[in-house]
Amino acid sequence: MHVLFVFNHPAPYKVRLFNELSKEIEVTALFERLKNFDRNPLFYNGDNIKFKTVRIKGINFGFENHLSTGIVKHLKSHDYDIVVMNGWHTLSEIFALNYLKKHRKSYVFYINGGIIRPKESHFMKRLKTHYISGADLYFSPDENSNRYLTYYGAEQGKIVNYPYSTIYENEILKQPLTRTEKGSLRSELNIHGTKIFISCGQFIARKNYARLIEYWSNQPSDYTLILIGGGKEKRKYQKLIKKHALQNVILKDFMDKQSLFKYFQAADGYLFPSKEDIYGHVVNEALSQGLPVISNINVNSALCLINNGKNGYIVNFDNDKEISDSIAHVINDEAMPYEALKTARENTIEKMAKRHVTIFKKWVENK
Repeated sequence: MHVLFVFNHPAPYKVRLFNELSKEIEVTALFERLKNFDRNPLFYNGDNIKFKTVRIKGINFGFENHLSTGIVKHLKSHDYDIVVMNGWHTLSEIFALNYLKKHRKSYVFYINGGIIRPKESHFMKRLKTHYISGADLYFSPDENSNRYLTYYGAEQGKIVNYPYSTIYENEILKQPLTRTEKGSLRSELNIHGTKIFISCGQFIARKNYARLIEYWSNQPSDYTLILIGGGKEKRKYQKLIKKHALQNVILKDFMDKQSLFKYFQAADGYLFPSKEDIYGHVVNEALSQGLPVISNINVNSALCLINNGKNGYIVNFDNDKEISDSIAHVINDEAMPYEALKTARENTIEKMAKRHVTIFKKWVENK
């Protein structure tokens, strides 16, 4: 079986999936560009590519847009058992979808998540509906994303779900670290505080870290908050920290996954205040290191993976009491780290790839 994935850029989480899939099927990935301009260059340092790749020529503009007829030319000159379109957001992808639709070519529409925009313009709603509808099969990671697809024209009966993950089984902790082990790791990382909470992501407005820092200004001085990511709002956060004279808020720039997981292991809980996320794979990554997750309400991965009171909480990050109550529960519930690991083990790259292969084989047999 030969499968073509059309994807904007070689993001590490996609490289990992394609590498795993290539153990059982023939995978070719067509990348429109080498990187997105809003990503730290270190973001692309990861696993070696073990599948076939195609790079098309075109014009890059904006953070991720791309203009080229290269995808269409490639589709015309190559045969695949399955063509997977990962979205419609670039002009190159729009050209490709127009070609597939016009010539009634079979294809799969693939998403990593989705959020309905009820206040968007009528034009934008029609545009999304045109390009999202019409596929023969849809891959979606969760029920919320299923609703996104059907809202924009997908047939419910053509949607299949997969466990979305960016971690391998062997990256999940076998058991939570003991207090002594956490203490040693905190000393190694030079982290101080009786309770440590962490969050990582780009320092941009959508991630809502300014709100989290404001909230932290009213927390005990021995409760430490570590924000990891870097980005254009870093100076804003530094000003907030200075304004409130906070000694217990630490900013760290982007770091590789191995280093990041050390900080996860040293912490007591993970905070995800994002105003919205079409998915948010960091939730599963935090769970994999035994961290209970406290997430804002508009994060698809949290809605999919978090079981309130078991492995974390979903709260309104505009409500101080909800956040504080959740933090208190996380600190005092010793069972939560074990539940976090249990959830992570059900959502790995191996399980994700296995699900993909099963669906692909069944679909090809029934075509």
